Amino acid sequence: MNLDLIISDLEEMNVMSAVYVKCTGDIHMGVLLYLPEKESKILAEKLLGKSISNELAGIATSSISEIGNILTASLTNAISIGTGYKICSSVPGYAVEFFRTLIEAVVSDFGNESDTLVVSNVELCGVNSGIGMHMLLIQDPSEIKKLVI
Repeated sequence: MNLDLIISDLEEMNVMSAVYVKCTGDIHMGVLLYLPEKESKILAEKLLGKSISNELAGIATSSISEIGNILTASLTNAISIGTGYKICSSVPGYAVEFFRTLIEAVVSDFGNESDTLVVSNVELCGVNSGIGMHMLLIQDPSEIKKLVI
């Protein structure tokens, strides 16, 4: 798989804060929510209503993980309602890594089923805060067919 098609040169070396949720059941997909590490601290402060020290840890990372969980649940519920498919979500995983490392980990989660994946990028931006997040929806082509046919 050519990850360069997913990762721009600008993003490759950026450290990102990310939440990954694996979805299984009638549809299999991965959902990766990510934002620059600096912005994740601002987001956690807004979620918790208090200032955070230098490093994100404990309740701060948990609050960001919960945002990933909520957004993924909203997506899977919408798909379930529209299709009747049953979809289960994993416990969200949280990491702070270079963007390329995050993508490699997510791609490896799909194993050797296919050398091609369908990646959809959703950009979310806070109107008042200006915090920008991305949500990547990652599926094997055979899985995406279930949604478009």
